[in-house]
Amino acid sequence: METSERGLGDESGTEGKVALVVGATRGAGRGIAAEVGAAGATVYVTGRSTRRQRSEYNRPETIEETAELVQHAGGEGIAVQVDHLDPAQVQALVARIEREQSRLDVLANDVWRAAFWLSGTCPCGSTSSKRGFVCSGSP
Repeated sequence: METSERGLGDESGTEGKVALVVGATRGAGRGIAAEVGAAGATVYVTGRSTRRQRSEYNRPETIEETAELVQHAGGEGIAVQVDHLDPAQVQALVARIEREQSRLDVLANDVWRAAFWLSGTCPCGSTSSKRGFVCSGSP
């Protein structure tokens, strides 16, 4: 398989596909979204930081910027603000993709919430211990 300068190449099978990159505001998620867009996919990019509302981390990167990177790379970027700890928001996202595209071909998950792990607390109320971090998974 030949690869493009950006990496995936024309033979990746991604052209015309519908992708969801969860946690695409910055870092690896942003890079994955741009690469999938460069391969010609429609890419839904999710995160909590938008131009109108930053997450509690108060970082400057936004999901709209990531969607613009996807567009610039050759794909269709669609920014959707979602807190993936809120099941209702996740269900609304899935329903939107189903309504707009009737399918989802690619899913990339880059949600980690590292700040909670590093601070020793979790949104579910659990805390870290000498044995490691234990999270019940529900707030």
